[in-house]
Amino acid sequence: MRRSFAAGLLLLALSDAPALAQLAKGAAMTGAQIRASMFGIEMTGYSPTFGFAWRECIQPDGETLYETPEGLMKGRLTVSSAGEACFAYEDDGYRTPACYRMRQTNKGFRFEGEFDSLFITTKVVTGIRTCKPQDLVG
Repeated sequence: MRRSFAAGLLLLALSDAPALAQLAKGAAMTGAQIRASMFGIEMTGYSPTFGFAWRECIQPDGETLYETPEGLMKGRLTVSSAGEACFAYEDDGYRTPACYRMRQTNKGFRFEGEFDSLFITTKVVTGIRTCKPQDLVG
């Protein structure tokens, strides 16, 4: 009985890819997990909410370079007491951080923000020491 039940679950999972995708999102990352994962990385990705490719490089000290088709902006990453990754940028004097719940994915991270804003990484490079401007590919 157990074998057929397990086989049935496997067939159900294989036939229901959207449900599998939902499970793959995983639980929201904690503040400690965000701190351990986000500093000293370079991410590239896509925002289905805003319809553009992006790149963000985060130095070990939290200073960032954020590139979109609109241009390059300096920023700063902090982790909130609520366990969210918060990005603030120089365009408004770092006064208005955008904070995101994060989930780990098979290609990096999923950032879920206010008003259903979504940013998904397609590639993550670790071991970054210094961020330098580059042309955004995508």
